[in-house]
Amino acid sequence: METMDTKLARDERAAGQAEEQNLLIANPQFWSIVIIFFLITLHHYDNLTSFRMFAELDLPLGITRHTIDRVLYLVPIILSSFSFGPRGGKIAVVFAALAMLPRIFFISEYSITALWETAVVTLIGSLAPLGLGHYRKQSEQLEATMEKLESTERELHTTVQLTMEQERQLSVINTFSRMLSQSLALDQVLRAAMDIVIGIIDVEVVQVFSIDSSRGALRLIAHKGISEESAIALDGTRIGEGLCGRVAETGEPIVMGDMLSVPLTARSVTVGTLCVASREDRQFKEPEVKLLSALGNLIGIAINNSVLYHEREIATEQLEVSEKRYRQVFENAHDAIWVQDLSGRVTAANQAAAELFGYDLSELIGADSEQFFVSDSPILSETRRDAILKGEEDQAPYRRKIIKKDGSEAFVTLTANLITKDDSPEGVQFIGCDITKEVRMQENQAFYLQQVTKGHEEERQRISRDLHDSTAQNLIATLRQLEQFNEENTQLPEEKQKFLWSLHGQLKSSLHEIRQLSRDLRPSVLDNLGLLPAVEWLVEQLETEHQVESKLTVSGKEKRFSQEIEITLFRIIQEAIRNIAKHAEATEAQVTIEFKDNETRVVISDNGKGFELPANIGDLSRRGKLGIDGMQTRARLAGGTFDIRSEPGKGTKITFSLPA
Repeated sequence: METMDTKLARDERAAGQAEEQNLLIANPQFWSIVIIFFLITLHHYDNLTSFRMFAELDLPLGITRHTIDRVLYLVPIILSSFSFGPRGGKIAVVFAALAMLPRIFFISEYSITALWETAVVTLIGSLAPLGLGHYRKQSEQLEATMEKLESTERELHTTVQLTMEQERQLSVINTFSRMLSQSLALDQVLRAAMDIVIGIIDVEVVQVFSIDSSRGALRLIAHKGISEESAIALDGTRIGEGLCGRVAETGEPIVMGDMLSVPLTARSVTVGTLCVASREDRQFKEPEVKLLSALGNLIGIAINNSVLYHEREIATEQLEVSEKRYRQVFENAHDAIWVQDLSGRVTAANQAAAELFGYDLSELIGADSEQFFVSDSPILSETRRDAILKGEEDQAPYRRKIIKKDGSEAFVTLTANLITKDDSPEGVQFIGCDITKEVRMQENQAFYLQQVTKGHEEERQRISRDLHDSTAQNLIATLRQLEQFNEENTQLPEEKQKFLWSLHGQLKSSLHEIRQLSRDLRPSVLDNLGLLPAVEWLVEQLETEHQVESKLTVSGKEKRFSQEIEITLFRIIQEAIRNIAKHAEATEAQVTIEFKDNETRVVISDNGKGFELPANIGDLSRRGKLGIDGMQTRARLAGGTFDIRSEPGKGTKITFSLPA
């Protein structure tokens, strides 16, 4: 491998030398120096060549004509140094020395003198190439330095011009940015932007498009340099079509001949395009593309800010309208509304709130709200206050007792909502509804229920006692008499005896029914043991006497109620079980009692034949189904709710609840 490389290098050098030789032979300066050298040599050997350009002179200091010939050899040496550099000068020195040596040793009579002269000429000739080489090198370095200085000067001039242009562009951008911070009017911003673009980019046509995402098209929102007909034609350009459409789709600047389009961006989202064009042939440069892109970003921000400003104005107007409406609702509401800070001081209230508490509105504002509520019924319990401050919105209305200015008491239901400012609690808004009449009505209703229930139960108890003490005892006596008569009169015909014993069975069955009726009218287990044992007794009766598989399920902590409420619950359950036994034709039944903190819920269901419910439960009484209507009436009188669901072939489900 080394041998091949060496051969290639040698061949390259040989080729280079051959090329230099060809150039040297074709150089007229070379032949001029050769002729001068040849003539000097002929003259130096004039005794052999008979060539003499001038007669022999009488020179001072013993200088001969041949000394002058030797000095003349410096001419081709110097010319060679100037023409071909130090190398050419050195070659000329060698040839001059070779030309002078034969005369020294073979012809000159003064060999020593001739040798010294030749040595001096050779030395001077050797210095000439070196001096000229050094001078040429210095000249080349000087030229290189001058060229570098000129290049640096040109670069500096270009840099200065570029810096001045950049300063001008930055000044324009800063001016435009300041205008953006001072004005949100989009038309004004777009007009200024188009003037700036025309001034610094030197174009005649400017078009500003915004993206209409709903239509997938561009809207021409500003233009200069085109007619209205052209503007109408350009408006609605589809995204992806044409120069501006492609820029809107790709979000990248595009240069097409004498047209340039850049995206308008805001928050890294393309909101439109900016297109410029020149009526003269030109090519947009990279700095112009970057500058227009920067302006496009500012215009995009301006469009986005204008949209946000417009939306903010609309939101502000809507907020003002909403506040006005709220103020009207607040002031004209029938319910009492007031706002208090976290310390309980009333900061705002409507006229209904002043009327509720019996104070003037001016007296109510600034007052401590706790003074309007009885000590054992604060406006907010600790639990409810903590829940409201945590932002829990699912707060059910609650009831409180208040004391009016005149000392009278009233009842209100309250709803509390937290008011915040900058995500920090600022106060609580209360909405109060006067329910004094309803409370009094409920109290009257409870009293009426108590009296009605008491009257009914007393009557039932009297009838039950009469049936047990009178009717049942009379039947028992009659049965014994009939038994005694049959036993003593065995001689009676068989038919008469059968009739009498049949009559005995009927009387016995009637006695059983009277006893059952007496128990149903007023079961002693209800008075002695309470509601749950009485319901268990009803369920057992349904299973043992009517062969209906029955189940009682109780959940929650058992509670005791007033005698009237327990009787109401018992009578509703009793009527439902009686309907199952008489009409449902069921094989299974279930009674579920749930004791909750705020209510007691009872569900009675069966798998019987069911029936079709009318639109109004009250219509059942017109059909002779008085039991269901009675159950609903009892539940409502007790302040509870009643619901019945039934479909033919799908059984019946009765649900009722009473508040705690």
